[in-house]
Amino acid sequence: MKIIFDKDSTSTPYDNVQSFSVDSEDANFPKENLRDDFTTNVWRAEAVTATITVNVSKGSAVEVLNTNATSATVKAISGEEYVFETDWDFETDWDFASTVEVSATVVYSLPGSGGRLWADYAEFAAAHVVTIELTAAENVYAGILRAGYVETFPDPALGMQEASIDFSVEKELNIGANYYRKRNVVRQFSGLSLIDTRANIWALKHEIFDAAGPQPLAIRIISSTLGTDWEFVAYAKCLENPRMDHITHDYSRLSFTLQEVI
Repeated sequence: MKIIFDKDSTSTPYDNVQSFSVDSEDANFPKENLRDDFTTNVWRAEAVTATITVNVSKGSAVEVLNTNATSATVKAISGEEYVFETDWDFETDWDFASTVEVSATVVYSLPGSGGRLWADYAEFAAAHVVTIELTAAENVYAGILRAGYVETFPDPALGMQEASIDFSVEKELNIGANYYRKRNVVRQFSGLSLIDTRANIWALKHEIFDAAGPQPLAIRIISSTLGTDWEFVAYAKCLENPRMDHITHDYSRLSFTLQEVI
């Protein structure tokens, strides 16, 4: 299991995004929507392809939620971002002298509706830039952007449960007919249980879940074998206080429930 979380951060959303920009933006759906906690409050571009450029203080992963993109190209590069002025370029045989470190550029396929992207890259201990190029069948949008340092733990044990919470409205009218209003559905993962050293379980409970409280976090619930299977990528909160069981002198178990936010 992986969680984008910086224990040194003192403010929500506890990641390492210092600033970010987009190369296209619908004025009614500004880029700032990517940084609130509402997955359905989206940034929307005015083109089918758009790039998000993120300045990150340290880290090794980025998460983008609720996107209609069908593909995403992610690249991480050390150093600072630069853009040439219009019609400006180097003279012949001139170029930057550079020791820039570039992580691999990876292209991901996404479903095109309600998409979840989690992209790992080689860890940078210092400031770096992550570019995310999204392409969709129509003007591209996304609801959540998180990036930064990743806390890694064993995956939950087999047997966890997944249920749906439906916020739709259903009401019986005086005439006997039923009124329906379709609203959002979120997933709830219960019966989550993982075993690790006492120190790691203590850190997961107290330094992450208890510290974040009801604040949702970028989480890849199962990460060891799935590669680009987005099923277990979530922006979720701990629904109840996690419980620790000290099963030996050296190892403990943490039991908890996660629920996505809208």
